[in-house]
Amino acid sequence: MYCGKTEELIRQVKRVTIGKEKVQVFKHRNDIRYGNDKKLFSHNGMFFDCEIIDKTVEILNKTKKNTKIVAIDEAQWLGSELIGVVQSLLDLGKHVVVTGLAMTYDRQPFTPIPTLMAMADKVTKLSSVCMVCGNDAVYHKRISNRTSIDPLQNDPSLVKSLKDSVYEARCRNCFNKKP
Repeated sequence: MYCGKTEELIRQVKRVTIGKEKVQVFKHRNDIRYGNDKKLFSHNGMFFDCEIIDKTVEILNKTKKNTKIVAIDEAQWLGSELIGVVQSLLDLGKHVVVTGLAMTYDRQPFTPIPTLMAMADKVTKLSSVCMVCGNDAVYHKRISNRTSIDPLQNDPSLVKSLKDSVYEARCRNCFNKKP
């Protein structure tokens, strides 16, 4: 969290649009951090037009034939179904860029990220800044039980709104320290 994943995705898709390549960007309906519009926003204010999906299979259904690059943000919200969707896109000759959290707040692998990393031609793992000591942080720690989860899904790993963040970026050494 707060390491620049979405910012990097936006940077990459803006760059390829300069070369006139057809790009489609997808985000899950749960991503309401900066509103519900058809825009993908980074924490630093960058944005890019995107398509909003509810179910992973919609990516395949909405991807146009002339699209060269498919970008998918917050893959951890899409579950294991994303693995087959990404493979299908690759089989169609699409270039696929995916961002997501590698681990949950309790330091467990976040499905489908480990499998997507294994499938990838290239993996860029970004780190945040530890909110305790300032070192590189590869974890995010839940510091409050207050969440804005979807009550229908009742899954605390799917916290949607970061406006009142209940997480802090933490390095390995500070993960177990109290906030």
